[in-house]
This record gives sequence, C-alpha cells and structure tokens, in this order.
Amino acid sequence: MDVCDDVLLEILARLPPKVVFKFRCVSKRWNKIINSPFFLRSYGERRKGSFAGSLLGFMHGFMQNKTRYTYTCGNPHLPSKPPIRILPLLGDQIFTVPSKLGYFISASNGLVLCGHQPMTYYVMNLLTKKWVSLPSPHSAYEVKSIELVCEESTTQLVANYKVVRTCIPSDLEVDNKLTIQTYSSKTGKWAESILVATSNPLSLCDPPIVLNGVFHWSVFEKYIAVYDSNDIGRENHLQMIKNPPAERMLVSSVFSRSSDGLLWCGYYTGLSMQIWTLPKGENGYKRSCNIPAKDWSLVHTVTLDSLCNDYSALSYLREELKNGHLDLYMLALIPWNPLIVVFRIDETIFLYNAESKSMETVRLRYHDQPTIVPFDDYWHPYFESPFLSSYALQ
Repeated sequence: MDVCDDVLLEILARLPPKVVFKFRCVSKRWNKIINSPFFLRSYGERRKGSFAGSLLGFMHGFMQNKTRYTYTCGNPHLPSKPPIRILPLLGDQIFTVPSKLGYFISASNGLVLCGHQPMTYYVMNLLTKKWVSLPSPHSAYEVKSIELVCEESTTQLVANYKVVRTCIPSDLEVDNKLTIQTYSSKTGKWAESILVATSNPLSLCDPPIVLNGVFHWSVFEKYIAVYDSNDIGRENHLQMIKNPPAERMLVSSVFSRSSDGLLWCGYYTGLSMQIWTLPKGENGYKRSCNIPAKDWSLVHTVTLDSLCNDYSALSYLREELKNGHLDLYMLALIPWNPLIVVFRIDETIFLYNAESKSMETVRLRYHDQPTIVPFDDYWHPYFESPFLSSYALQ
C-alpha cells in the first residue's frame, strides 16, 4: 500500500543520513522528496536536536615528536605503508581508499582531505565512494598546516567545503600576522588573505582543530588562536584565548564545541585528565583583547590513580603509574558530548564518560581482523556525520 507524501517524509526524517541518501534511488518521487528544501531543513533541525552519533573508526596519520603533523604525509621518504589506512570499529565497514589519492590529511563532517603535499589534494566521501580533485594553489609557500571544513547546507543536497592552508611567505616577518590560502568548493578557486591576532606572536604549535567551521590553533601551548572565516566584518581577525590554568606541564590537550557553541578543552597533565568549558560573554567569544585563563570553568577531573583502581581494564597499569612510565594521550572529546573523552594508552584506545563515570575499550578491526593501534602513529577519530548533505559530494 502506498503512503502519502507527508507520512513518507515523516518516516524518512527518522532515518540516519546514510540510509536516507541511498533511498534517493528508490524512485523519482522519493528523490524529489529527499532533495526538497523543506525536507532538508526539517531533517537538519531534527538531527541537530537529537543527534547521538557514533565513532566509525580511525584514519591513519603520522606522529612526529608526539605531535600531529598530518600535512607532511606526502614526504616520499615515509615508510612504505598503504597511503591511507582506516581502522573501523568492530562490525563497521568503511570504504577502502584508492592508493592514488595519497595520504590522509584531515577530516570534517563526513568528508576527508587527502593528497600529496604540497600541491595535490583530493576531497572524498568514504560512504558514497566519491571524490573530487582540487586545483593546485597559486603559490607554493612553506605550508605550516592544512585543514578541511565541511559546511552543512539545509536547503540543498550539496556538501560545501573549504580547505585552509596556513602558509609562511618569505617576505612576511610580522610576528602577529599569518597568511592563509583558502579553497572554496562554491567558487572552485583559491584565495589568499592575512590573519591578524589581537596580540602575541603567532608561533603555531600544531595544525588547527576545526570545530563547527571555526579554526583553533595552539600557540606556544599557552593560547588558542580562534578564526571564524564566516564572521562577516571580522574575517581577518584572530581571537586569542588563554588556555585553562594547569598545575603541571601539559602532556596532551584536545578541544571541542558543544551544540550550543561553547568551547571545551580536555587536558592530561601526567596525573589527571581534566575537562574545562569556556562560558560566552555578551558578544560570544568576540573581544578586542585576549580572553584570560580565569574565564574557564573546570567541569570534571579524574586522576590516573582512580582510573586504574576503578576499572579492571587499566588495573595492569598500576605499577607503570607508580613508576611514572604511563604514556597517555588524549585524542578527542566526542563532538555530540564533550564529556566523553577518547584517549589511548600504549596500543589501546579507551572511551571515558565523565557523566556516568564509565569506561570502555574501543575494539578495532583491520582487514576484518581484530587489531591494535600502532603506538608510533597518529590515528584521527572519524565520526558519523549528523546531516544528510555531507553524504553528497558533487
């Protein structure tokens, strides 16, 4: 028995994006409904309010001095490993990437940036098995970092995205300015601009972390430089945020943004994991001066000693903890719940929920066989996209 359009729309709106995307092929009628601006808008609003997505797996990168340097992955002298490796969670299957697309660089909202540095790039969708090549940038500057950001559309089934390269031209010696090259899928072109910090020299420690389309750089491991390319009138402005206060030298840190736009930070100090959040002011995070460390609020802290005592999965690490030989690295705060921490100890990855105070071991597979995570490599968490438009790459 056939159903009316209103009932069909309601049924489709309750399904995950991967399923809805495939249902466009059922008939012309279904394709028209799914591509309609009304359905895309209502579907996006529903997913924003109720999304509790999943961690699909990890994309392989490289580590240098325990810091992520994915943008150097085109180096021909790297070990002869598959250009892109994916470790999916148990039971999940992720598309195998053609070797010609090069090495993993970045991921955003369901899309992946890969290629051969410094001038060849591809953007691909692992679930739809589609990819596109980007034109080469106009200038081959020294590249400090490169990152992808996928912008959601609620009116059309198109994945709009930007690729941002942080560059160091030889003639730019002003220490509070930064040159960036931005490729936009809307224009199909690269554009160049200068970012200016509110104060402080810009010695960026790591590639940026892109959260809800906003770029976050670590500066001297003391500040966060925040850049929102969609902020009309302030598109060349870098807001400097002082890191949360820490009693010890930081071993690792991660950032996230919650659905209400609040900035979150996770710290590992060698003795404990801490989760902080930064309340907004009247104008959000936009100020004419630096945001001080005292503005952060500590939400949760857990000591390594209590983790080893409370969870049998870590009981074997007690002796290493006592001897100070425990290597722990925070990998991510889950996007849909910043109180869930993804961290690794040696070759094992864990999920710790600060709300329920529960922890579980992440089970991974490679070539359909259980696997561990090589300790010397960087593994970028790859999350399910909450929206339908990220599943299209046209």
